[in-house]
Amino acid sequence: MSGLINISNCKNCGQQIESYNFCPDCGAKKITKRITFNNLISEFVDRFLNVDNSFTRTFTDLFTKPEVVIDGYIHGLRKRYVNAFGYFALSVTITGIYGFLTKGRMYEILSNSTSALLPKEQIDAQLQGLDTAYQYQSIFSFLFIPLLAIISRIVFLNYKKYNFTEHLVIYLYAYSHIVGVTSILLIPAIFFTNNYFVIAFVPFIFYFIYIGYVLKRLYALNLKKIILKTLLFFALLLGIVFLIMFVGVIFAVILGPSGVPTEAAAGIN
Repeated sequence: MSGLINISNCKNCGQQIESYNFCPDCGAKKITKRITFNNLISEFVDRFLNVDNSFTRTFTDLFTKPEVVIDGYIHGLRKRYVNAFGYFALSVTITGIYGFLTKGRMYEILSNSTSALLPKEQIDAQLQGLDTAYQYQSIFSFLFIPLLAIISRIVFLNYKKYNFTEHLVIYLYAYSHIVGVTSILLIPAIFFTNNYFVIAFVPFIFYFIYIGYVLKRLYALNLKKIILKTLLFFALLLGIVFLIMFVGVIFAVILGPSGVPTEAAAGIN
């Protein structure tokens, strides 16, 4: 009986496993015992806190050598780093936690910052807009990625290195990374300031600096070129944002507060 081989199937891919601790097909660890609190904690530490794991490596290298992470993924490197959509999902989770922890404080800061400058109706409208932003922030993030990719592809139209889909990968990593990092940093900072505009707009400076840095590394640009490309990128983004806001205002005027066309817009005397 001692000579019998312990054979079982991998729980992840169904591949037959003999006397291995890991599946030879997908690499998943062989699990033979019921889960306990101790091995749950052990798995968490091994997966997220181990300096050799893919998350730690991805997080660190997106600061020090983002071109290796992003260009590597685009050209087939899949095991060393967290994949692009996985990293985006992690960023959405972090921003969701940020929103949950800071939503009430942001309402308070916005009200205090604008109470002496704007009428109550405009303050209420801004609070409603902030509530919408928190409620649909994951959807906004998902839609923002292709917008950034479109603008980036236009800015680098004279470069053939990356196509539009590959630009999506660039921002799944770059945007997710900088938004996740700034969200973590803002959680304590938001409770030490009453200036809404600092909290709302200063992070965008870091967004553009980091994204410019990533593009510089990916395209091996000199300082002059990346500054010009970043300014063009910023100008196009602002233009599109203002166009969207303008169209939104026009629709709001046409529909009115009740959601139906107003008399003036409908041409009724």
